[in-house]
Amino acid sequence: MGAVDMEIDGPQQLSADPFSFARSYQLEALEKAVNENTIVFLETGAGKTLIAIMLLRTYAYQIRKPSTNLAIFLVPQVVLVRQQAEAVINHTDLNVGMYWGDMGIDYWDAAKWKEEQAKHEVGTSL
Repeated sequence: MGAVDMEIDGPQQLSADPFSFARSYQLEALEKAVNENTIVFLETGAGKTLIAIMLLRTYAYQIRKPSTNLAIFLVPQVVLVRQQAEAVINHTDLNVGMYWGDMGIDYWDAAKWKEEQAKHEVGTSL
């Protein structure tokens, strides 16, 4: 796969600067998301992950520790929790936590969630 394939399956697919090869509709979606609440609906492979990474990079200054702000990346499957977390890890310098039901998160208390929030700037979850 070449650099123009926008869904991220591994670190080899994105350059250090995803802005340099983003398509015009991805940059348009990014600009919209920066300025207002936005839902991006695109087909598989159309570049939602790239848009999310560019948005995280744009707002990284607001979620870096010691800030208590946290970005949450919601996905429908455990395999995507890992895939999206790896993409964020590989293309940002943000600390990423991964969360899904088999980890027992339904039984975590407020103290455990505060601990996770203190360690991470981005969370990927089901």
